[in-house]
Amino acid sequence: YFALQQVRQENERLRQELGQLQVRLQEERALAQQSRGLQHLLELRQRTELATTGATVIAGAAAPDFRTVTVDKGTADGLRPDQAVISPAGVVGRIILPCARAAKVQLLIDRNASAGALVERSRAQGVVLGNGGDRLRMEYVSSTADVTVGDLVVTSGIEGIYPKGFVIGQIESIERGSGEFSAVVVRPAVDFSSLEAVLVVLTPPVAAQIEPETDAATQDRE
Repeated sequence: YFALQQVRQENERLRQELGQLQVRLQEERALAQQSRGLQHLLELRQRTELATTGATVIAGAAAPDFRTVTVDKGTADGLRPDQAVISPAGVVGRIILPCARAAKVQLLIDRNASAGALVERSRAQGVVLGNGGDRLRMEYVSSTADVTVGDLVVTSGIEGIYPKGFVIGQIESIERGSGEFSAVVVRPAVDFSSLEAVLVVLTPPVAAQIEPETDAATQDRE
């Protein structure tokens, strides 16, 4: 009887130790994944010449109609409305509502989101629009434009928010119309359901960097 009791106690102790080891293993796996994500962000930051700041996603949208996330950086860290948000995979969205210590990011798949875009291979231009789902629409593409399924779509920078040349996604399907434009469906490069860390582009859009001429300069030219 006493031997059986000791065996039961030993088994219970071993089960507890095994549970603790499994929890520790999960924590280490999570830390390893986080480290890999941060390493990818660091590599992206080193590749780009833009001024950026890293931010962590701390919340998602309360309603599915609004595809947004909240990050842990705000105006105290230099964040302003309409700053682009990117990840190693591609374009995430833009800052829409910053406060002192946090900011809301409108994801590119939000139904009110849009971005100037072009096909990297043929340079065919259009506008990428969100629809609230997991795909994007590329509209205002000429029906005679050279676009094919699998083409990479990148930002054109024409709207003055997103830097030119950042990946948006790949063309998934094309509907050729008899009218002026074709319906193009784009699969986003970013997995918006698993965002953890992002980079916010602090560099102002090019258009914002152009200062208006002063009266004196105008008079001198005249």
